[in-house]
This record gives sequence, structure tokens and C-alpha cells, in this order.
Amino acid sequence: MPILASDMDNDLYNKTRTLLKQLNYFIAHVLIFMSMNAFLIHTAFRDVSSRWWILTFVIIWALVLIYHGMRVYGVDPLNTKNKKTNLFWGWVLKLAGS
Repeated sequence: MPILASDMDNDLYNKTRTLLKQLNYFIAHVLIFMSMNAFLIHTAFRDVSSRWWILTFVIIWALVLIYHGMRVYGVDPLNTKNKKTNLFWGWVLKLAGS
């Protein structure tokens, strides 16, 4: 017999639904990022000398996408009191070699 939403704890159901919605938005963001940046990079490399500024949008959008992904997966890089955030910044500093 399948478990109905009415049988589940409403709080757990709502949290799961919210998480799946956020995950779907993140997946859509990644797909849009990949398609738009493929076009932007193709446009930039046809004539690099006059369109180098396009790469700044690619880099900025990549940083926004990384931030979005971290928020979806429960790490807020701006909250220094969070244990996951401290682990993340520790990993970044080890990777940077400092």
C-alpha cells in the first residue's frame, strides 16, 4: 500500500517538497548557465580582441552558480557560525595553499 502525503508528517513532507523544489531550480540554473555560456564563449572566441569583456560575465555567473549550489546543499558561505561553512573555508584555504 503506497504511503500518501496525508499519512506522512506534514512538517517532513513540506521540508522535502521545499528541498526538491530548490534542487529543481538549481538544476534549471545549471542548464541555463551551460547553454548561455556556451553561446557567450563561442561569441567571445570569434573575435577575442573586441569581446574579452564577455568572459567577465561567465566568471561572475559561475561564482553565482557556485553560491546557489552551496545554499541548496546546506552550506551558506557567508555565515561564519555554521560548522559546514567553517569546514568549507578550511578546505578552500588548504586548496589555495595557505
